[in-house]
Amino acid sequence: MKRRLLLLLAATAACRRSAPERWGLARALASIAHAAGEAPGSDEAWLLAELERVGESARRLGLHGSDPSAAIVRVLFEELAFAREVESTDLRFVFLPSVLREHRGSCVGLGTLYLALAEALGFDARGVLRPGHFYVRQESPGAPRNVELLRGGEAMSDDWYQQRFPLPSSAPGYYARPLTREQVLGVIEYNVGNERRRQQRYVEAEAAYARAARRFPTFAEAHASLGAMQHLLGELPSAAASYRLARQLNPDLPGLDTNSSLLDAELHGAERH
Repeated sequence: MKRRLLLLLAATAACRRSAPERWGLARALASIAHAAGEAPGSDEAWLLAELERVGESARRLGLHGSDPSAAIVRVLFEELAFAREVESTDLRFVFLPSVLREHRGSCVGLGTLYLALAEALGFDARGVLRPGHFYVRQESPGAPRNVELLRGGEAMSDDWYQQRFPLPSSAPGYYARPLTREQVLGVIEYNVGNERRRQQRYVEAEAAYARAARRFPTFAEAHASLGAMQHLLGELPSAAASYRLARQLNPDLPGLDTNSSLLDAELHGAERH
């Protein structure tokens, strides 16, 4: 297969519920990890039992505090000594089962663990995406605030995020806004695609980016990265369609113009022959 030089695109609820409903997000996150083959030895029974244990500790602490959601932070970072991972791109720091087993995670891994616990405990929390970062927006209980999992659950201002993970003037609407559960799952799939691309497992990367785009249809980076894999694998008409959709969603996405120009040249060359 002929290699093409592509500019890689940068990644850049209060009632007590039944067990299956309470752990809906956790099950979905575990399913992605299982499908990727990245969570050996972490079956669903173990995962839910471990989450129940962590959740019960947070619930017990929350009964004695004015802000029960703060109990999640205390249990994770004080009692269980969860740590952040900011260097490695390994998916074990992204996937819920391995994050829970190793007590270590990336912003996405720790953030989705927090979201799974919040859902089960009845807190209103949402994931938030910025270029190169993921964090949690806690809507209730108490006053709304941002929860920065890479700083031990510290509450950080919007200005703090803008200084460290600035939004471009033409930022698409999905940045710095609360995400739905399905969009969060799309972010996980996007991370899978990025890691498979780094490993040069391009067919698997293409499939992961396609799943990310289905779960998060307005996520321009997913469509552009899907196009890059299709381009690399020689699926030129599909790549053109993915690049067009990415441009409609975010015309200023870094690297998109370069990749589109390379593709146009290849398509025109094929027509001449």
